[in-house]
Amino acid sequence: MAAIKESEILEPVRQTSPHEFKRGDKVLRFVLGERIAHWNHALTFLILLFTGGALVVRGLAGALDRDALLLFGQIHRIAAVPFTLLTIPILYIMARKTAGKWVRDSFTFDKDDIGFLAGFAKEFFGIHVKLPDQGRFNGGEKVNSILQILGWPVMVITGWMMVYKTDLPRGLMEWVIPIHSITALLLGCAVLGHIYLATVHPGSKPGLSGMFSGWVPGKWAKAHYRKWYDQLPEE
Repeated sequence: MAAIKESEILEPVRQTSPHEFKRGDKVLRFVLGERIAHWNHALTFLILLFTGGALVVRGLAGALDRDALLLFGQIHRIAAVPFTLLTIPILYIMARKTAGKWVRDSFTFDKDDIGFLAGFAKEFFGIHVKLPDQGRFNGGEKVNSILQILGWPVMVITGWMMVYKTDLPRGLMEWVIPIHSITALLLGCAVLGHIYLATVHPGSKPGLSGMFSGWVPGKWAKAHYRKWYDQLPEE
């Protein structure tokens, strides 16, 4: 019998987080820090998207009087503070290991992720197709994560530049404002798709419980994230 290397025994363990495990028919998918950071980012972004849209879209702005526009501007600036300052510290303090693994996983694609992206358009619109087994995050979630990771600093930097635009060169602001608006539109589309999958799509919405309690149904996790599920230890 061939000798078994120590690395072959330990490798499956190294691929999982100590905060991820199975308990009966449930699987712990997100720790508390991940959930708090997610909701801080998501809720503040939606407030910013709504109030920002009201400020820049002519049809919406025309329907609001001056006082309403001033109020929306104040709300927009207030929401920008937790959007800018809280998400990363929450992840660093409360979920450093799992957040670090999330970032690494988001920028790592294999053939199964590519296969998922190729077939998911049909799945998105309710046409069931056989998709490749996925890790903790599927190919679509990785793309959304990359958009959020890269889009966040663009929104923060350009947004605060717009707050202090009178102190900056006019030529610079002619680039900053459209960059901010286009990035907001792109991220907004991604977030709306994410909301649809989490709340409406029958194949995806069982996972929403993971962002409230942290736990998702084990059967659902096995069906959608088989490679990750198979590596999870029992509690």
